[in-house]
Amino acid sequence: MQINKPLRIAFIIIAWLTLSGRSCTETTITTGVDSAQKISATAGNFEGVLDDNDQFGSAAANIGDLNADGVIDLAVGAPLDDDGGTDRGAIWILLMNDDGTVDIEQKISDTEGSLSLIDVLDDNDQFGSAVAELADLNGDGIFDLAVGAPLDDDGGTDRGAVWILFLDTDGTVLFRQKISDTNIGLIDIIEDNDEFGGAIARIGDLNNDLLPEIAVGARLSDDGGGDRGAVWILFLAADGTVSSFQKISDTEGGFAGTLADGDYFGSSVAGIGDLDADGIEDIAVGAIGDDDGGTDRGAVWILFMNADGTVRFEQKLSETNGEFGGGLNDNDHFGSALAGIGDYNGDGIVDIAAGAEQDDDGGTDRGAVWILFMDSNGEIISKTKISSTAGDFTGTLTDGSLFGSALAVIAALNLDGIRDIAVGSRLDDDGGTDRGAIWSLFMQPTDTDIDFTLFDNKE
Repeated sequence: MQINKPLRIAFIIIAWLTLSGRSCTETTITTGVDSAQKISATAGNFEGVLDDNDQFGSAAANIGDLNADGVIDLAVGAPLDDDGGTDRGAIWILLMNDDGTVDIEQKISDTEGSLSLIDVLDDNDQFGSAVAELADLNGDGIFDLAVGAPLDDDGGTDRGAVWILFLDTDGTVLFRQKISDTNIGLIDIIEDNDEFGGAIARIGDLNNDLLPEIAVGARLSDDGGGDRGAVWILFLAADGTVSSFQKISDTEGGFAGTLADGDYFGSSVAGIGDLDADGIEDIAVGAIGDDDGGTDRGAVWILFMNADGTVRFEQKLSETNGEFGGGLNDNDHFGSALAGIGDYNGDGIVDIAAGAEQDDDGGTDRGAVWILFMDSNGEIISKTKISSTAGDFTGTLTDGSLFGSALAVIAALNLDGIRDIAVGSRLDDDGGTDRGAIWSLFMQPTDTDIDFTLFDNKE
């Protein structure tokens, strides 16, 4: 394991403090934004057409280097796009430049992106509300995608659906598979208004069958009470069908945490790697309506998983739990988006980015992103906020832009060795009302500060 210079220095100091009879009281790990590039209807070399209320930036995913040019590419959701009918939705495949601008874009909607998807969406499906990469599900050497359509009506009103899209190198769809209450593996299981597919994440290979599993949020599930929410673990076959599943909710899946009505558990999901090093991938789940510390401040649940998709134990991160240490306000909606960002600070433990899209830094609902430095128990050892007024972010956010509505790690986009982050701002008004935007954040290296107090050695 390579340990970065700040951490090596920190460990040396801690050792010296211990030997000298001094005690460390707090370690603060920080990062920030070195520079930022916006992609919108008017910025970032984006030449596609966005219309009012498309909400481009509602979802985002790293889709690998699709066109093999050495630069990571992105999929970005626009769930209120009107191609083919009202609010049917769309995703944009962005083939990126290393400066965070767009080289080429390809739209996938009810009318664009290939003949395999045309005329299969319905009004108000909101395809593109969530998007997740699946690595190479079918073994053709090209990343594939899972796309949520949470208001799809298969089986009943707003039960929701997930589309598995097998891509070509130009970002078009070769073929697709739908997962819903009436299609393959989940028949008559999802309920009306669950909004299955409102969040999606690839979570690695839990059962060691060499195929990825996905976590799918259903934030309006009524298990245990009204709108408490749920997450589905879907074990996929190579053709995108469901071989088996496990539901996690207030009443299922081994989850022992406490959910309340209106928590919206499953608002976001993310694979976060093997946090506790037990050989099984773990996940993070957002609950934006959680009231810890105040109304709708939000929470993130860290779920330590079993190989069968059940929960072994959980840790809550909120204003009052998980060593968060304060900083959330009413209606922040902490947990609006989540991403596992790898080991940012070089301590051998994966870290997390969490959106708070209604944070009021700088103005009403401008939004924020929290970088959470984690320990192996799922608690926070330090955190950094990025917003209109924090984290060295110099981009311009306006009231109501909802920065933090989507998150994706985009590796070292500019090849500086530091993982960069894509952040959605789904109600940005560039070019027109609520057309949306996505930001490429080029991140600074982490820095470590240690506060300590002196005490007398006892003989």
